[in-house]
Amino acid sequence: MKRRLLIFSAAYQPFVGGAEVAVKEITDRLTDYDFDLITVNLDQKQPAEEEIGSVSIYRLTGSKYFFPLAAYRLAAKLHQEKKYDAVWAIMANQAGMAAALFKRRFSSVPFLLTLQEGDNLNSLAYRLRLLAPRWFGVFRRADYLTAISNYLARWARQMGAQCPMTVIPNGVDLNNFQLLGSSFQDKKRNEKTIITTSRLVWKNGVDILIEAMQFLPSNARLQILGTGPEDRNLKLKAKSYHLEARVEFLGHVPPNEIPNYLAQADVFARPSRSEGLGNSFLEAMAVGVPVIGTPVGGIPDFLKDGETGWFCKVNNPKSVAEKVKYILDPNNREKVEQVITNAKKLVMEKYEWIKISQRMAQIIAKLTEI
Repeated sequence: MKRRLLIFSAAYQPFVGGAEVAVKEITDRLTDYDFDLITVNLDQKQPAEEEIGSVSIYRLTGSKYFFPLAAYRLAAKLHQEKKYDAVWAIMANQAGMAAALFKRRFSSVPFLLTLQEGDNLNSLAYRLRLLAPRWFGVFRRADYLTAISNYLARWARQMGAQCPMTVIPNGVDLNNFQLLGSSFQDKKRNEKTIITTSRLVWKNGVDILIEAMQFLPSNARLQILGTGPEDRNLKLKAKSYHLEARVEFLGHVPPNEIPNYLAQADVFARPSRSEGLGNSFLEAMAVGVPVIGTPVGGIPDFLKDGETGWFCKVNNPKSVAEKVKYILDPNNREKVEQVITNAKKLVMEKYEWIKISQRMAQIIAKLTEI
C-alpha cells in the first residue's frame, strides 16, 4: 500500500519558480507515494481541484496571507479521511505556517520542511515577515529539514531549527538541457548574445545587467527571458540608456523552449542581489554556456570563480561588463572552454533530478516509517 503525503505550497502550477519545479520533478519520480497538495488559487481562475502529474491539487481562494489557517483547516479535514503518513511544507512562509499548525494538532504525523527561499534574508522587510514563522513555530516543530543550499541551512540554524538537516539542491533535467549541447567554439558570428532567464524582480539584478550593456561593444545584445513586476521599469531603463535596439524582452518562454535560447547564447549572466540557489545558472551550465553570477546566497555552492563560472560584484554594471568581455575575448577561449567543461561535469555529477529525487526519497522513507 502506498504511503500518502500532504504538501503545503503557497504557489504551484501553473505559477512556477524553482520551488514549484522541484516539487513537480520530485513527485513525478517518487512512484511509491500518493501526494495531495494544498495551495493558493493565485489568479482565482484555476480549478479548485485537479490532478497534475502524480499530485492531487486543492486550491484555496482568497489572499495567501489567510492561507495558513485555511490550509490547516482543509488539511485537518482531509487527514480524517486519508490519514497522511507525513506532511511536507515548501518554504518557511505561509506554507510552513500551515504545516506547523497541522503538526501542533497532529503531533504524531512527521513534518518535513524544505527551504527554497531566494529573497534577501537580511533585509528589514524579510526579518519582519519572519516574526510569523517564529510565532507559528515553523522551525521548532519540523521533524526534518532540507535546504537547497548551505546558505539556507545556516539560516535555518540561526532561526532555531534543532531537527536533523540535509542540504539537497534543486536539479536539472539533463534530457532537456545537457543532451542539447552547445559549443562555444562554434559561435563565430559577429553578433554576441548575453542571456538571462529570470523573474523580473529586484533581487535578480536585471537592471544591473541592462546598465552593463553601456560598457559593452555595439555588437553585444541582451536577451531577457521572463516576466515579473519590474517589467515596465526595466523597459524604461533600457530606453533611458538608448539600448532598445540591443535589449530584447522576450517575456514568458515555455520551459521546454528555454534550452534552445541558451544554446544560441554566448554568455549567461544574472547579477543577483540575493539567491537561494539559482536553477537558471545550473541549466545554462548544463547546456554549455559560460555563466556570470554574484557571490551571494547559495550561488557559491556551485559557482567557483574561474573554475565553473565567473563572479562579478553586486550592484556593479562595470564588473558585469568586464567579465563578459573576458569570456568573449578570443585570447581567453582555451580557459573559457575548460570552465564550461568543469561546469557541465559538476551539473552531471551533483545536480541531476534523478539523483536529487533519490536523496529526497530516502529522507521521506525514514520519516514515514516512524
